[in-house]
Formats: sequence, structure tokens, C-alpha cells
Amino acid sequence: MMIDKAFDELTKKNKIVVGFDLENDFSQISYCRIDQSMPETFSQVMGEEEYDIPTVLCRLNDKAAALENADEEKKSCWLIGRDAVKASEEGRGILIEDIVLNARYNTPIEVGDVKYKPDMLLGIYIRKALALLGAYISMDDISCIAFTLKEMKPEMMKMIKDAMDSMYYRKVQICFQSHEDCFYQYIIHQPEEMWIHDVILYDYRKSGVLSYDFQVNRQTNPIACFIDTDSFPQMKMPDTKEMTEESRQALYKRLDAILLDILEKQCYKKNITSIFLLGDFFSKEWCKESLKYMCHGRRVFQGNNLFSKGACYGAREKMLASTLSTSYVYLSDDKLRANIGMKCDRGQEEIYFPILDAGTNWYDANKNFDVMLVKNNVINLVITPVDGGRTRVAQISLEGLKVRGNKTNRVGLKFYMNDSKSINIEIVDKGFGEMFPSTGQVWKERIPIEAIE
Repeated sequence: MMIDKAFDELTKKNKIVVGFDLENDFSQISYCRIDQSMPETFSQVMGEEEYDIPTVLCRLNDKAAALENADEEKKSCWLIGRDAVKASEEGRGILIEDIVLNARYNTPIEVGDVKYKPDMLLGIYIRKALALLGAYISMDDISCIAFTLKEMKPEMMKMIKDAMDSMYYRKVQICFQSHEDCFYQYIIHQPEEMWIHDVILYDYRKSGVLSYDFQVNRQTNPIACFIDTDSFPQMKMPDTKEMTEESRQALYKRLDAILLDILEKQCYKKNITSIFLLGDFFSKEWCKESLKYMCHGRRVFQGNNLFSKGACYGAREKMLASTLSTSYVYLSDDKLRANIGMKCDRGQEEIYFPILDAGTNWYDANKNFDVMLVKNNVINLVITPVDGGRTRVAQISLEGLKVRGNKTNRVGLKFYMNDSKSINIEIVDKGFGEMFPSTGQVWKERIPIEAIE
């Protein structure tokens, strides 16, 4: 028994988790073994930091498809990423862009004379992008894939889950994390001296700059973490290719001044330990005064794969939780802000049975199990806020159900959430074998997380 358990733990640690940052322009994929200290990010050029995989497809024309299939009859006629761009430029196929955007709005895409469903194209891209990892890892070792999106929409998450519901990926756990979640996971897995106080992330995209202000309240148990976000569209970077040198330098000077103003306002009267710059638009060529301000008493880091690495850290915590998961909790508008459990009898003593943990995304909050009713037809839920609120007990009465008192009343409990403000419970009478068949009764309750005064 002990040997089997040890072997199971060893097998689990040898498994691989993946973080997939799926964006409309570019995507990134990071991966690591569960017992590996730091994730690695897939690079399209061996030995270089070419992490961005263009989120595009190319549908090869008939002639090109025949050439592609010459050595392998069943090889797909779809290409992704740089290969897709190259094939399109060479006239070997039709380039398909805005895959994520069209999926988000469920907009069909016309390719030549054929109209494709957006979920189908999204699925092709995701599966082919993941297949790129085959050169580095065994795909059979993947145990969890965490997807991160700029906007967490239930429809998009369903499309991604459906795309993964293939013969190969059916046994792989699929989860989702917001960019804020990824930032949180990335930060708490860094040396603590990097985040003793606040940490700010500036994410520079085509539309401007997004800021993420990471804060910690060390007076709570577990320690609560928060992230404030803000957007600065005035930092939008125009195309500078056609500009004269004089116009380009004038633009850079203006952007530097705007960024410096943003920094001064966001850092005013705050103790900022570290600043992260995400995106290729940040450059020493133009943000000279801003960089001087950032580096004054702070550590500054630049890169572009933080979100995929953060998703990877989050996937690893789901598969094999570290002490960080019990010591820290990230609370956002999408998070459950209380621990949910229930009071149960075990012999002569009453125990607490945990159901949902604080810090869980509401869209990931699901739990199903059966219980035996012994004393009465009442279920007591214990709601314990982690932000200092008062613990309370919510009672659910199963009206019309007669409890026999001989452990023959079995009911199934299903917990889920439609938002972060309340929890839904469905309870079904399952009976007890042929002697006490189910009555078919179903009870549904919606309980607010915060007490209604």
C-alpha cells in the first residue's frame, strides 16, 4: 500500500503541465514537469527567445496540400503560426486571421468558397499549437493544460473545452486562468524579496498599456493578495515605419512623457518593490526618462512570456499543490471569497468537511458527492469569509423528505456557481437500493456568499 502510494506520487511528479496564453494576434505555450522549479517557454527558434506563435491558420490549396501530404497521406492541410504566414506569402494557401476574435463573437469565417465555424478553426489551431511541444516532451505525459485569455468568457471556455474533447486530450485536465491569475501565480513563485511590497506589471499591446498592481495584505490568514487594473489607451503605439526620423523621435519623447506621468501617479506614496514590463513595444530607445524613474530603488524586469509561465505555475498548483496554495489566496471579482464546507457527523463527533476553497474562480467551482442523512433532513453549510467577515451557517431544509435514522437516506449534492456572489446547490434523493428506492425529489437552493443583513 505504501509502495503503491509512493509510486503514484513519483508518477504524478513526472507528469507535465502546460500554460497556454491564447491571444488574437500571438499565442505562447510554457510547460514544465510537476517537480521542475521553473517552466520553460516553447520557442520557434531553438536557443532563441522567439516565443510568439502567430495565431493564424493557412488553408493550403489543393496543389500545396498534395505536396504536404506526399509522405503522409493523412497529414492535415492546415498550417499554423509562422508556417501559415510563409505559405500564404508564397501563394500556397489562404491566411486566416482573427481566429480568437471570431470565436469570441461566434462569427463564421469564409475561406475561399467554404464557410467554417469559428469553433472548428479555433480547435484546429489549439491542437496544432500544442503538437509543437512534441519535439520537446512526450505528449502522453501532459496531465493539465491551463488556458489564459485576455477576456474570460464562458462561451470561449466552452469552445476550448470542446476543442480538447478529442481522443488524445480527453484525459487531460483543462482549466482556465485570467491574466490577473497568471500574474499572481508568477509573482508568488518568485523569491519573496521581489514582492515584499507592491509589484506593478505594465502590459504594452497595440491598443495601449494595461497595468496590474499586485498588493498583499499580510494581516490575514491565509495572506490575501489583490490586483488593481487600469488601462492607458493614450499609450497606443502607431506604425512608425513610414515616419521620418524627426517625427519618430517626437513621438518617442511624447510617449516617454506620458508613461512617466503614469508611473508618478501610480507609484505616488506607494512602496513598489518590482516593476515588470511585458511586450515588445517597451524599448530603451524611447522610454529613457521613464526607465530612470522605474529603476530608482526598484527592480525592473522585461520580457513577454509572463502570462504563459504564470498559467503553467497555476496548473502545477492544481495538480500538486505546494504550501503557497495554503499560505496565499488571490481575491478578485471572479474569485470565491469564502471557504465553503459543511458540518457532518463522524461517530459521536461533529467534523467540518471542506467543499469549495476561497480563491477558486467561480467558473471552476464545482463539486459533486453523496451524503447519508442520519438525524434530520437539514444540511448545514459553513461559510467562512477570508476577508475578515463573520463565519455563518446556512441551513438547507429538505422539505418533504422523511429521514429514517438508520443510514438509509442517501442524497446527492451538486455545488456550482454562476457568478462570484452566490453558490447554487442541487440536492437529489438517491434512495438506498431496492429496499428504499429514490422518491425523485430534487431541491435547489441559491445561497449568497455575503450575509444579507
